[in-house]
Amino acid sequence: MTQKIFTLTAGRTGTAWLASFLGLNQAGTVIHEPLGIGDFGTRMPEIRTLREFNAFGNTATVQAFWRRKLQEIAPLDFYAETNHTLGKCGLIENLCLSGLRRESTVIVLRRDLARQCASYVQRGDFRNITIAWQWYLHPSYPLKSVNPEVLLQMGEVGLALWYCFEMAVRQEFYLRLYGSRIRMIEVQLEEAVRPDGARALWEQLGGAGNPVCPPPRNENPEPPNQDLVSELRDLVARLSFDPSAIADDAIAQGLTFESPVRAAMAPARMA
Repeated sequence: MTQKIFTLTAGRTGTAWLASFLGLNQAGTVIHEPLGIGDFGTRMPEIRTLREFNAFGNTATVQAFWRRKLQEIAPLDFYAETNHTLGKCGLIENLCLSGLRRESTVIVLRRDLARQCASYVQRGDFRNITIAWQWYLHPSYPLKSVNPEVLLQMGEVGLALWYCFEMAVRQEFYLRLYGSRIRMIEVQLEEAVRPDGARALWEQLGGAGNPVCPPPRNENPEPPNQDLVSELRDLVARLSFDPSAIADDAIAQGLTFESPVRAAMAPARMA
């Protein structure tokens, strides 16, 4: 298997499990998140990269980060990085500018929205804006698809839910606009962690035989709060969230991250 693999996903969606799965079944370089001190700004996007992309689009600073990163990866026969921050700061746009797009696969990884959101709330991930800047997204960014007005009235839960919604829409956005230029496969975490789902994923990646399927991983030290999960599931249902429709609307309105000038003019869409 000769290819480069990345993920387009939110945080807390199973990226650590996916890195374990790939590392157990394929020889080569497999990384979850490069977190060495020297990695930030070189192999790992730093706060400026993430904030600049989501405020102004694919600027010269963002493109310079990606040129360095992709040049380092290019000579490797097999490289997989399940780092969820990449899809929020120009992964797709810059793969399209690189010759690596022809040998790349992007895994569009999804998780049950209620469980995903509950994980952020239990960990307190949206209590400090610097965490949102480095790891997630923040509704103050000019470039967004989901209007946060209603959700922000719900406090910390609304912030976390807005992020879930925004990333779900971005997945649909990128599938529509770039799916014919970069190979993308859609994966649901709850299915992938089962043996039959892991086998299906492995086949989609070009693997042969039955892969080793590691157990599900939960890096949150607290067990899931089932009452919170149920409340969030009811809330998502009441909001009638439709990421496909919002993505279509955003595209029709001209949302783009490719050009800083055009991107800055793109409006937010209502959830």
